Amino acid sequence: MKEMKKKLKSIFSPKKLVLWLCILILIFTVPSFNKSAMSQTQAIVTMLCVDKIDDKIKVAATVLTPSQDKKANFQVYSGEGETLGYAVDSVSLAIGKEMGFAQCKIMALGENICKDGVMQVLDYMTRTKKVGRNAVLVAFTGDVLDFTQAIVDLNLGKSLRLDKIVSFDKRYILTQDSNIETFYIGYYSPISLGIMSKVKLITNETFNSIQVGSNATNSSGSSSSTTSTTNGENNEKFIMNDGTVSLFKDGKHYIDMTLDEVKKANIFVNNAQKGTVVVEGVTDHIYNNAKVVVNILKKDISIKTSFKDGVPIYSTDVSLTVYIDEVIEENPSEKLLRRNQDFLTNALIVKIEEKMESDMREIISYCQNNDVDLLGVYKYFYALENKKFEEYLEKVGIKNYLDGIDYQIDIKVKSEN
Repeated sequence: MKEMKKKLKSIFSPKKLVLWLCILILIFTVPSFNKSAMSQTQAIVTMLCVDKIDDKIKVAATVLTPSQDKKANFQVYSGEGETLGYAVDSVSLAIGKEMGFAQCKIMALGENICKDGVMQVLDYMTRTKKVGRNAVLVAFTGDVLDFTQAIVDLNLGKSLRLDKIVSFDKRYILTQDSNIETFYIGYYSPISLGIMSKVKLITNETFNSIQVGSNATNSSGSSSSTTSTTNGENNEKFIMNDGTVSLFKDGKHYIDMTLDEVKKANIFVNNAQKGTVVVEGVTDHIYNNAKVVVNILKKDISIKTSFKDGVPIYSTDVSLTVYIDEVIEENPSEKLLRRNQDFLTNALIVKIEEKMESDMREIISYCQNNDVDLLGVYKYFYALENKKFEEYLEKVGIKNYLDGIDYQIDIKVKSEN
């Protein structure tokens, strides 16, 4: 026993412990000296664009190459194949590196692939290639390679990012947030509804033939955001976001929503807090047939579900905190210049409530006519009135359940003061 203790003390003496530690460090570090740096073996993909041309899948990728001056050096590579896997492999072959998608923040899908169905593309990229589910999804029009090059020029020349252009702030009523995770949730729900923001690639000739502006807003609340990029002197390309949103059913492109329709739909969404309301014909002791632009500071939505005599009731209570942004009159009165009065008069409040309810009724009709549950009706009833709602679905069927619901709307407007 004593001899054993002497041997252990000899083996684990302080000097020998240091020696053992050095040996362990060498064992774990020396093999890594022979390995290539990850940047030498993997291409860092920041955006992937996919479309279908004839019978082949075409992809284009933006690849980030680190440089010593710490500036982003983006390059565009493209390839095609009979399947998405072959197309991605052809890009890797062109780069000479394996494509790494851990930093891929945007997936842009072209018109043809959207019409045929996008779920196989999303499944392949998230399962096999490990694209994160928080990657922004964008539908686009135009050639896939031209579109990708335009985005690279946009990043380098304008210091802007496509994901910021398509959804610059989720708080605003005119935006629609969409990523792979939310698209998956919508697809695997009973209503199988997905949403993507849509941007267009247009040429200078097309651009000159239409009226667009940088976030220019008209009285109906529609706007467009356009950013240009140049691929040669006479081949100017424009990335245009006019607020269009593409709706998908069963993973395939179904219908497009205009910005005005998106704005009305987002009234029902609690995280869309900010926006504007334009009302006309306001007349009282302050206003004389005035057009008034009201800015929404805060919006609180409360949605309740219930049944009465077998009829499902979808109740929406909307509370708006607003301030007066602009007053347009043909002959402005001096009363409009007085700052010691409340411009949110009863007549204006009535007009705001009428306008908001009209917009909300319109989007309800839009959902019913197009069989798209943008308001989450199924979700709310299934969560809060499960048994009664299932009985209701058995009677009317999943196809027509939106039509038999009683939609009740209550709107309250108050001043910021």
